[in-house]
Amino acid sequence: MNDQTNKKISLILLAAGQSRRFNGIKLIQPITATNPNGKQVTQPLLLHGLDKLNALSKYLCNLNVESQVIVVLGTNQTQIQRLLPSSTEVIINENSSEGLSSSIKVAVKATHKIAATDMLLTLGDHIGVDIDDYQQLVELWLQTQVNVCSYYQNQLAAPAIFNQIHFNKLNKLQGDQGAKPLLLELAKTKQLKTLTLVNGVYDIDTKEDLIAWQQAFSSINAKLKN
Repeated sequence: MNDQTNKKISLILLAAGQSRRFNGIKLIQPITATNPNGKQVTQPLLLHGLDKLNALSKYLCNLNVESQVIVVLGTNQTQIQRLLPSSTEVIINENSSEGLSSSIKVAVKATHKIAATDMLLTLGDHIGVDIDDYQQLVELWLQTQVNVCSYYQNQLAAPAIFNQIHFNKLNKLQGDQGAKPLLLELAKTKQLKTLTLVNGVYDIDTKEDLIAWQQAFSSINAKLKN
């Protein structure tokens, strides 16, 4: 890999949404998945994402890359924050009703504050992305020294890593579509590398999604035991 001594990255877990389609606070729902240590764990949905980013931060440390995990909360912040370890760096998006772009702007501000050169954006409900996926993504970022993102269902998507030279464009995003407009622009100008993530299809938007994940997870584990 290239020299990493001048790299610092913020690892942003976006968790400020209103969960309209879930009809409840989805990030506090208990869900079973495999943790970064390979153990099956049942805990609130958001904590699965936090565990993976904390593990990724340790992985980056071993690569001599400085990082900091930051959770962006907004709607339902009181109920969610009480579940987080006290050591968690939390930023509140007071404008979360304006959509995902408002949380990205908060993330950019937090990234500037810690003087990071790059920023990873990922979603609190993205249960399918595992620690191996995150490690592959940061390895691609370090090898290519450009912006990188996930690719699944024929789409550019989060998790994604952006260099600081694009932070101003992230600040100009509007609405609830997140960073996709910028990803499309970067792809068009050949400033983006992609990593195909088979597990990227698994996120939790509705109660039906949660049930489907649990059934799929149970089925996979049953096959592994046989």
